[in-house]
Amino acid sequence: MKIVLIQARFFNIWEALGLGYIGAVAKQNLEINDSLEFYQGYFDDDETIINGCKDADIVGFSCTSPTFAHAYDLAQQIKNVNPKVYCVFGGWHPSACPEISEHKYIDCVIVGEGDYAFSEVIQGRRESIIYASPVKDIDGLPFPDRELIKNHREIALAQKITGKRITSFQSIRGCPRNCAFCGEHIVSGKLSGSNPLRVRTPENLMREINQVTEKYALDYFKFVDATWNINEERVVSFCNEKLRTGNHVKWECNLHAALVTENMLRVMKDSGCNQINIGCESGSPKILKDMRKGVTLDHLRQVFDWGRKIGLERRGYFLLGMPNETVDDIRMTEKLIEEIAPDVVGITILCPYPGSSLYLEYMKDKKIDWSKTDEYSNDFWHTKALSNQELKNWQKHLIEKFSDRAAWHNKVLLK
Repeated sequence: MKIVLIQARFFNIWEALGLGYIGAVAKQNLEINDSLEFYQGYFDDDETIINGCKDADIVGFSCTSPTFAHAYDLAQQIKNVNPKVYCVFGGWHPSACPEISEHKYIDCVIVGEGDYAFSEVIQGRRESIIYASPVKDIDGLPFPDRELIKNHREIALAQKITGKRITSFQSIRGCPRNCAFCGEHIVSGKLSGSNPLRVRTPENLMREINQVTEKYALDYFKFVDATWNINEERVVSFCNEKLRTGNHVKWECNLHAALVTENMLRVMKDSGCNQINIGCESGSPKILKDMRKGVTLDHLRQVFDWGRKIGLERRGYFLLGMPNETVDDIRMTEKLIEEIAPDVVGITILCPYPGSSLYLEYMKDKKIDWSKTDEYSNDFWHTKALSNQELKNWQKHLIEKFSDRAAWHNKVLLK
């Protein structure tokens, strides 16, 4: 049996960690080392991918909303040359929209964490929609198979762009927050007594980090977790373990400002943390409340001040376009950026992806070509007071004003 895993194309490339876990579980439990292949739409052209699937038995696609159209087009082309192939879709978009199982070229949709569910498909499970239970013991998972997903390509690309050999790690499944614009829970499941946050132990996490650091000669790493600092005890435990193992590689992560303490930042700095990434989103208290951010502007200012004094680089994420946002609200955001002076500034426009509460409220019954939209730019979203073009104009204004600190993605928009 031949199985192929595919990550569809997107300009913003990242490691296919989900498929790395799926492949590692399949290899561990089913002994299929020689029959598992991987293609990535950023590095591999369509012809290469289709040729690699012409004799496959099962093809698994991982896709977000912006990459779904490419994945589905590949499925059609693959089935045209290999009608017997079984096409399985998983990831953020399929989990949010399981009704895509009715599409002609999709045989199965896995909703949620597919680590074990995909292995069940390999073993013969055949349902149009499989609702996978969250993995309870993530320490019990094998480390993602980075050889399979050809992680060396992303590392080489990062080195070319930044001069650093960088890759990412996942340490938590789930998120303790419930922001209106986010669909994080679509794959990891809503938090509850039966599905709490699932956190890797520092020992397990550092074993993987040290192995990958040595194998790929890393000089920097990131965490993909939406909220890395779920509590201070967890942060301190990881940082102490990193120091104990003698790993001196610099790193960064996403923090929720409401959970940040000064001591937390000092411990992180001591363990080699180089940059903290904070979802500030807005300078308007009204908009922060609409977003359900659960943080005050005073605490945001405090966190950025702590970071500056401690010597951490600080990235601020800012989001334009909440339904009730006005010009005055955006001017408050502009003022906040001036006050906290992030080292890196990212400005995006709201894109209510399937899975978010804003999608359910405003977009569920509308047909959107997600392949032509993302959080960096879209042609349809507007607020009650601002047109789509006005939002774009404000985004352009803020990027140009803070161009010396603009995030890479925003600099691409200006070209």
